[in-house]
Amino acid sequence: MSTINTNALDVNYPIPGVNNNSQGFRDNFASIKTNLNTAATEITDLQNKVVVKSALSGSSLNNDMANTIISNAATRSFRATTYNLGNSLSGTVLVDVSLGDVQYGTVAGNITFQFGNWAPTGTQSNVQLQLAISNANSFISFPSEMVINENTGVTTLENFSNIAGVATVSIPYNISQIDYRISTVDCGNSLLVEPYNRPRIDTQIQNNRLVPPTGFRGDVPGTVVASQSLDQLPITISNASDYFTTTGNTTQLYTDMPITFSGTSCEASIAVGTTYYVRNVVSATTFSVSSTLGGANVNLAGNSSLTSTMYGNPVNYVYICTDTYNSTSYLKNVSNTTVTTNAVTLNNITNLTVNAPIIFTANIGGIYANTVYYIKAISSPNITVSQSRTNGVADTVVTLSSNSTATTATAYVGNDIWKKIVATTW
Repeated sequence: MSTINTNALDVNYPIPGVNNNSQGFRDNFASIKTNLNTAATEITDLQNKVVVKSALSGSSLNNDMANTIISNAATRSFRATTYNLGNSLSGTVLVDVSLGDVQYGTVAGNITFQFGNWAPTGTQSNVQLQLAISNANSFISFPSEMVINENTGVTTLENFSNIAGVATVSIPYNISQIDYRISTVDCGNSLLVEPYNRPRIDTQIQNNRLVPPTGFRGDVPGTVVASQSLDQLPITISNASDYFTTTGNTTQLYTDMPITFSGTSCEASIAVGTTYYVRNVVSATTFSVSSTLGGANVNLAGNSSLTSTMYGNPVNYVYICTDTYNSTSYLKNVSNTTVTTNAVTLNNITNLTVNAPIIFTANIGGIYANTVYYIKAISSPNITVSQSRTNGVADTVVTLSSNSTATTATAYVGNDIWKKIVATTW
């Protein structure tokens, strides 16, 4: 409350037409001076303390509330401040929380985070880390203040490991962004971490990713993946020339792919619920099956007037990781494919092994990009590949066409850490 007091001013002085004593002037001036000094003190105090929309003349803008409580306020369109940690982060990185609520940067190497300038004890302070990943082989380490418990601690983070007593996470496979929210209520003496663009625990089921038996860097025990979506195939005709006609998507099929049938069988030679194998994808609407891997087509009697519903169901799997990734990846240049021998020509075959998974980066000669294949045979500088593997052995060689469009491929040689469970129709 202002202490300016104008009661001492004689507003009726001087009196007109009277020889006035100068003391009245002096008294009024003294009161005015006192109140002006009081006003100056109060205005300066306001300038030092109030929140303003822009800087006052002769000063810089500083709306630091110094932990003052604002209560019972309705807010709208509040923003979070940001701060760029850097575009090539590695080594020890200090996160000064006072510089921004959201701090971002690019992880280019192994990082050890440290935090500073948290809010005082008794208040909750938060900072968001938005980390782009340019080096998938990096490790992110956290300070010793990170809480270790089963619910909110650093040990619940995806890909957590304890490396020489330091809480560390590796980068999950095929991930280009990891975001964490770090919080404390005791000025940074104990920190909680929450991932907000990834699962907290690695046992959360993840969809739509490749699962070769060797896995990828970042795969750890307990990770669960559901296989990519495969369409059910309505069977409209069975043909005596031993193939089925469907209105479904045959482009998802490949030779040796397990398939079961459901509904009511229209063929005496096809038992519902039994596993068969795709023998040939004849056309966009037709395919044949065998009862064994690499076997002959199942002999069909032919039925063009189905009276009941029958479906082909490509077999889906649930994959479980049982160990930490420990394979070595070998990048190879692919120069061409050859139709007569179904060979894929590489720049070299060094370190490659039969039955190892290999993934191509572009379509070439009947091979599809970003699909897991398996090395069937090696004859320098060529390999043949299969699109499936049974009990660790590559199955039927993929039939190729000739193509000289260069691309690259990566082979993975090491232990099989992924196991699969058949998801059956019910």
